[in-house]
Amino acid sequence: MTDPGTARRVVIVSGADGHADPWHALDATSAAIADVVSGVGDVRIATTIDPSSWGPADLLVLNVSGDLSVPPSPSGAQVDAIEAHHRAGGPILAMHSSSLAFRDDERWFRMLGGRWVPGVSMHPQIGNALIQTAAVETSPSGMVAFPGDFFVYDERYTSLDVRPHVQVLARHTEDGTTYPLVWWTGPTPSGGPVVYDALGHGVESFESAVHAEWLAATAGALLTASEAHR
Repeated sequence: MTDPGTARRVVIVSGADGHADPWHALDATSAAIADVVSGVGDVRIATTIDPSSWGPADLLVLNVSGDLSVPPSPSGAQVDAIEAHHRAGGPILAMHSSSLAFRDDERWFRMLGGRWVPGVSMHPQIGNALIQTAAVETSPSGMVAFPGDFFVYDERYTSLDVRPHVQVLARHTEDGTTYPLVWWTGPTPSGGPVVYDALGHGVESFESAVHAEWLAATAGALLTASEAHR
């Protein structure tokens, strides 16, 4: 936990080499995310290449992926570092293609609360998409709800494998069926809070005022929730 008066440390882990893919410009979206969350602390961008370079983080933001057309790259070192942060009560904010990442390690699926399933998951053509706010019956500590439905130019991940314990914050509808897009898992004795935001395919996503403002507020709320439970 950061000492009082010290800026909170936000580390954005940007996928590289085997933890990137041909479809996502992760360097560009990581820079856009850094701009969006710059108000919550001291923001630094690292890569998946060397987890030891990540350094201490009060909030770990994962903007990573995996190339589904080839066998998954070994990710034990990366997931070890993420799990150590999580078990220490550290919050995680995972973006978009992070549900494709670290396919060789089930620990990431358990922490994230969902994953892309090859041959099952898909997304409609990217475009101006309606994102629907989920009805939230309870308010876990630190959760930030969207102010209402909104449009964003983005992909809409569909038919993800989502664990039943997550609190869904936003979804979309395709062919009459609704699918989770954004979810929250609150802090527990075994780990810090986790938010997954399936939006963020390209920098255009962060040009949506609703999405950007929610993301910044969520980053701050994750830090506050984690500090309260450490």
